[in-house]
Amino acid sequence: MSSSGQDIGRFAKHSAIYAIGNALNRVGAFLMLPIYTNFLSTAEYGVLELFYAVAMVISGVLSVGLSHATLRFYFDYDDEGSRRALVSTNLLASLALGALGAGVIALWHAEIARMLFPNNDYSRGVLLILIILVFELSSEICQAYVRARENSLLFVGISAARLAVQLIANSLLVVVFHAGAEGVLLGNLCAVAAGWAILFFHTTRHCGFAFHLDKLLPVLRYSAPFLLTTIVGIIAGNVDRFLINGMLTLQALGIYALATKFSKLLSEMIGEPFNRAYGAYRFSIMDTPDAAAIQARLVRYLLAGASIAGLGILLFTRDLLVLMSHRDFWPAADILPLLVLAAIINLVCYPVQSGILFKKRSDEIFYIGVANALLRAVGGFALISWFGLLGACASVLLAATVTLVLTDRIAQRFFAVGYEFRRLAGIVLLGVLFYLVSLPFTHLPWPVALLAKSLLFLGYVASLLGSTIFDKEETAYATAFLRRKLLPGGAKDA
Repeated sequence: MSSSGQDIGRFAKHSAIYAIGNALNRVGAFLMLPIYTNFLSTAEYGVLELFYAVAMVISGVLSVGLSHATLRFYFDYDDEGSRRALVSTNLLASLALGALGAGVIALWHAEIARMLFPNNDYSRGVLLILIILVFELSSEICQAYVRARENSLLFVGISAARLAVQLIANSLLVVVFHAGAEGVLLGNLCAVAAGWAILFFHTTRHCGFAFHLDKLLPVLRYSAPFLLTTIVGIIAGNVDRFLINGMLTLQALGIYALATKFSKLLSEMIGEPFNRAYGAYRFSIMDTPDAAAIQARLVRYLLAGASIAGLGILLFTRDLLVLMSHRDFWPAADILPLLVLAAIINLVCYPVQSGILFKKRSDEIFYIGVANALLRAVGGFALISWFGLLGACASVLLAATVTLVLTDRIAQRFFAVGYEFRRLAGIVLLGVLFYLVSLPFTHLPWPVALLAKSLLFLGYVASLLGSTIFDKEETAYATAFLRRKLLPGGAKDA
């Protein structure tokens, strides 16, 4: 085997193992959903979502991009001693910055709790998320070292350990001791601390505790420009939570949080695998004559895959909620369509911005992020005032649509792509039509409704393949692939 073939094989092997680790992290969240949605009220679930939003904002500030910079600078050094010194320096800096920042914020933990929850005392919850953040931020440096060393099996082992601790601790605290939202946070702290202990021991065992200011300063200079963009992105992604809490109720926030969790499945199932593969691939083909045509075709494939997954989420989420959750959480299915459509649009943004990234115009990404944040804030305030929880979902959809349009307009200046808008519109409109047809099925007996929705879902896939949205050779390839994967003996027949 050639050296390039060996490199690709090594990349594929570790990518698959990391995918298992990421899946374990997400499995924990969904295994806990039946417990959360039966032993927590919608208000307590809303409290959790608000805590997570606050944690994301604080972590965006305190992380200063050290974990990404660790991975970026690690390979700038040829000798192992300098690499280890870089890791130990960044680890100590992360611990110091995280502990100092969390300590300062902790001085006002009671005031923060009263601002977020004026009718309840959740000040201990604020302290818990600050402690969790200190562990998580330094763990990210250790994870960067694990990734740089391609020790993917350790990553999976730690993910499995965290999952086990989280399931046990959260089950005991929520189900047995009825500790509510703070019990969930305490269980999360146990899981994060367990993973941190393993990572910290592994990293310091190899890298020691050396601190080199000359290695930290270039890292900080590299990370500084990304900090503001990161903060803007985090605020844009969480401003709706704060608006719902302030303008509606914690119960409404809990329902919104659950619906958002299901809409994020699109990113986890479709977006992340596509982004990992396409992130480097697009730059490798950018100088070829057919680069624009390839991007247009891949965007069509991405939209088709996202629409299929999105329709599946919309068809079956209500049934899943009825089976696993208290009826107070069932209205989450009613607001899901707008969130799923917004999630599909957000997925398409990633490949569309290729021209901006190819020309290294990251400042344009920042300006688009600012516009998105303003729309989420101003539009969210207005739409929530008029339409309540549906208004919050509408503001997310509006911001996603405007962001996609702005991204395409700017990217086209640097890298012109002729997207097949008729076909793209056909994919979306066909999906909307099938969803509307499914609405009367909710009134049928559950087994009948499940069968009808399954047939409808398969009908959408067949309709896509049989329409003019795909070329004949594309349809033939997809049909052969499905036959090989789904039918007994299909591989032989193909």
